[in-house]
Amino acid sequence: MKSPLRMALAAASAATVLPGCSLVNASPPPPDDWTPRGSVSALVAFAPGGGSDRSARVIAESLNELDAGFNVNVENKEGGSGAVGWATFMAEEGNGNALLIAETALNTLPILYDVPFTYRDFTPLVMFAQDSRMVVAAHDAPYDTCAELVEAGEEEPVTTGSSGKTGADALVVAEFEKNGGEFSVVPYGSTGEVLTGLLGGQIDAAPAGAASVKPYLESGDFKALCTLTGERYDDPLLGDVPTAREQGLDAEVTIWRGVLAPAGVTEAQRDYWIDSIRAGMRSDTYRDYIETDLLLPADVAGEDFDAYLDDYDEEMQEVFR
Repeated sequence: MKSPLRMALAAASAATVLPGCSLVNASPPPPDDWTPRGSVSALVAFAPGGGSDRSARVIAESLNELDAGFNVNVENKEGGSGAVGWATFMAEEGNGNALLIAETALNTLPILYDVPFTYRDFTPLVMFAQDSRMVVAAHDAPYDTCAELVEAGEEEPVTTGSSGKTGADALVVAEFEKNGGEFSVVPYGSTGEVLTGLLGGQIDAAPAGAASVKPYLESGDFKALCTLTGERYDDPLLGDVPTAREQGLDAEVTIWRGVLAPAGVTEAQRDYWIDSIRAGMRSDTYRDYIETDLLLPADVAGEDFDAYLDDYDEEMQEVFR
């Protein structure tokens, strides 16, 4: 029997063969002074409501605020932990009016699964943010630190949740297992579902984004065990939470969020979008997003973003080896 991931990818490929052909043969190469006009798609390969969807809508709003003669519309095409959307986007080759809002799973998914793409099949534009994770547990859990959580996992598997098999939550579990703990992972569809599972006692601990867990820490429902950041958060509440490295664990998780174009776009199209995305990142919309979601601002573009992805991929190969 074919796996659900393979079946979803087959359906995506069948649905995009004809559009891919029409794009390649539709028109001559654009001029050097190319600018987009009309509707521009911003594809996100996950369902509405998650971190990837939010970042896509922030980037779309920031670009639309430039009032430059185009309108960016977010399109969600979820399935297969991102595989369906990314496979579909391959059919946009050469289309300067198509953008992809992606993150770390674009590196990790091809490492773990047989999919018809890697990050090298797209054109890096701008990495606009970095994100990490915190680990939380119920307020009455028997451990107070991530070091104690890993130690408990050395005795018997600790049950934790994950909002994806290849994203930031999975990276946290992989890092903790490299430090000697053993974990039984319950899959969920979103971070919200993971935290609901922790509230209901279905899991013992949960990795999640800082902005998502902060309200539960303020209410006293959860306690923070550690962050997976390089340094503590610059936040009145979260700044008191030590990093995993401070607790003696060799563990750190950083995920990237960025914008890519299809393969085959021209240099003029690539440069136009790099300049426009960077202009949008000077907006209050972008700044509020970074502050509210407790992200690290980033501005890595073009060839530098390409080199970053190469280095990051090597790191992920080591994590999931």
